[in-house]
Amino acid sequence: MKLSMWIFAGWLKEFQPKPDIQLNLFEIEAVRLFSSDVTPAPNTMYIGRLCDLFTNGNDRVICVHNNDVLRLNTSELDAVLNCVLNALAFYTSWDNTMMNLLTSGAMLQDLVDASEDVLNNPLFILDSGQRHLAHNQKYQKGDVDELWDYLLEEGSCHMDFLIQFNQFDPQRLTRKGIYSYDQPVFPNNAYHYNFLQENNFFGSATYIDLSNNVSQDKIDCFKLFCNYIDRWFQIHIQEQQSLILDTQIHAAISDAHGDSDDLCRRLILYGWQETDPLIFFKLDAPYQPFNINKHLCHTLNMNFSNLYAITTDLSICLLCNLNICTLEETKKSLLPWLQSSKYYATAGQPFFMKESFYNHYQYVSKTSEFVQKQIGQIYDGKQYAFPYILSEMHHTILPDILHPVLETLKTYDTTHHTEFYETLYVYLKNDRSIADTAKEMNLHRNTLIYRLKRLKELTDSSLDDYMARLHILLSYEIEFSK
Repeated sequence: MKLSMWIFAGWLKEFQPKPDIQLNLFEIEAVRLFSSDVTPAPNTMYIGRLCDLFTNGNDRVICVHNNDVLRLNTSELDAVLNCVLNALAFYTSWDNTMMNLLTSGAMLQDLVDASEDVLNNPLFILDSGQRHLAHNQKYQKGDVDELWDYLLEEGSCHMDFLIQFNQFDPQRLTRKGIYSYDQPVFPNNAYHYNFLQENNFFGSATYIDLSNNVSQDKIDCFKLFCNYIDRWFQIHIQEQQSLILDTQIHAAISDAHGDSDDLCRRLILYGWQETDPLIFFKLDAPYQPFNINKHLCHTLNMNFSNLYAITTDLSICLLCNLNICTLEETKKSLLPWLQSSKYYATAGQPFFMKESFYNHYQYVSKTSEFVQKQIGQIYDGKQYAFPYILSEMHHTILPDILHPVLETLKTYDTTHHTEFYETLYVYLKNDRSIADTAKEMNLHRNTLIYRLKRLKELTDSSLDDYMARLHILLSYEIEFSK
């Protein structure tokens, strides 16, 4: 919480402050007693006596921040210090309350209610359609003016008033910061603040000066309040954009014939480029419920600038931009989150926006079924593509498609208690290397050579034919995948 000198002037009004405030920067976070050997800090207000600063000064108390000064009509230094510390404690407590409300998804009215002790005049907030969102509930119908009554009763400003207001100030929806008018547009004087994002108008706040003498410290408090409401609008705008992006990613990865053009346009608005390499990660956890997936999605989206996370069934889909952060950097950053949340991940293959989002997510989704599923690990999907292919072949091909030599060898081994079935597999797996095969099977070289000679007699197949070898080896792998 950073405060202004005018806010402290309001808290010190019992000491009849004489302000000489030119900058009024919202920078004050701490207070210290003045000392000649202290180097001034930009975030600190210093309290001392005039005689501490000037040779001909008296013992009256003075508050200084940069070049802004409050001269107080008192010599009670301790009383002033206590008053300033109370102000810091009050606004720090308010700041904590407002930040907790913002991070917990509170309604806009909750933020207004939490600010009643800070802003004690009528206040209301409208959306971009000039519809009522929240107001100071201490003021009811009949307490302010006819426009206030209409707002509470109808939920919006009167159309005639809006037309008159727009004609009076055609630029009002583009104004930045706090503004007011010499000629009051409202029955009472009022201060206004627009909530803008990239020059788009999303709403406004109005603080009504019932007594026509609102002090500058209250205007500064209104500015602080509007900063919180600005954050609320930004959070909810981001949530709306996230919902749109969620829907478009779901559509792109779920429909093989879906149009991903809208998703590409949304990603470009998100700041990504058509030429950026992208990649999918699929995150899984053996026993995590759906709400944990949602929580981790939110956490990842808040902490990573190069990815967007959504929930898909019982998993999490990450779409990552490898131009913002490399694949290795992304993996390194993800690992602590996987370990602490008890997830594991499977990485797909890099691709570009013009390619099929559906095909690339299906790739990572299918290969993830064959990983070891160890928590805190990231698996490379391409290392599990072949097991997936074998699994698909196992479920789709006819048994007679398998090479007949396998059944021949199994039958012979059963009858004669030999190991020709295993020998042929290890031999082909080792690219027909006699040395490697003998080592793996723990056989003498001559024993293996004899077996290979017998294999040739039993199978009547030429292992010099590449297609024959591939057929036999694939048949083995399909059988092993059962």
